[in-house]
Amino acid sequence: MRTSFCALLLCMSTLAGPCLGNTFVIQVNYSGDPTYQSAFDDAATMWTGLIAGYQNGVVTSRTFGSSYNIGQTVGTLFIDASVAPIDGVGGVLGSAGPDQRITDQAGFVLATDGTMNFDSADILNLFNSGRLSAVIAHEMAHVMGFGTLWTNNGVYVNGSGEFTGAAATAKWHSEFGQTGTPNVELGGGPGTANGHWDEVDGGGGSTGILDPLGRDMRLELMTGWIGSTSFVSEMTVASFVDIGFVAVPEPLSSLAILALVPYFVTRRQRVAR
Repeated sequence: MRTSFCALLLCMSTLAGPCLGNTFVIQVNYSGDPTYQSAFDDAATMWTGLIAGYQNGVVTSRTFGSSYNIGQTVGTLFIDASVAPIDGVGGVLGSAGPDQRITDQAGFVLATDGTMNFDSADILNLFNSGRLSAVIAHEMAHVMGFGTLWTNNGVYVNGSGEFTGAAATAKWHSEFGQTGTPNVELGGGPGTANGHWDEVDGGGGSTGILDPLGRDMRLELMTGWIGSTSFVSEMTVASFVDIGFVAVPEPLSSLAILALVPYFVTRRQRVAR
């Protein structure tokens, strides 16, 4: 089933500030068991509630199979989603990433087309336990470029363990009370290392890095091991600004987060790019 979700920022009488009209569309092509469609819907709705569009998006170069041609403006991210065997029950729950990219006039490398794959051995359990939406949201972020287009956009050097984007670094300081640059995971092997925020390897312990609500960094959605009551940090949203996106301004983005269904998981399991 092909479903599109867009972020359209409208004036709200109860909110101060200018009226914006940017759009960011996620079109998911999923033709599997319709039981799981709502989980894909939840994930796409979440990201289009946090990301408004692109800073520039006008195509200057493209990979051969991109859905966009030179001179066009990117507006929709096309994602093919599938359920297939990966590694059996437990272990890796899913993987994802961009397949096609463009470079825009501002020099950002942006995903235009990508794929998400979920382990057929795990998906029913994920759905029944209420965890599937969180796993899909995590993998969808990788298609958008989280961890997968960092080096292309000059905000990460593989093996460094340090994300250098200015917007995310500012949130690392203000949201988590840290100094320096955000820490990137170096453990977990291929698919986990160099593509997630850092936490204790295996997700087995607290990091001691807390947001203003007292939530430990180990619970952040974009760490390498998905945990209980996952949350999306301001730092994660800001990291997308560092690679060419525009964030939905607060308090609209806060309202979007509050509207999400809770993501509950009962044990730590690895999610990969």
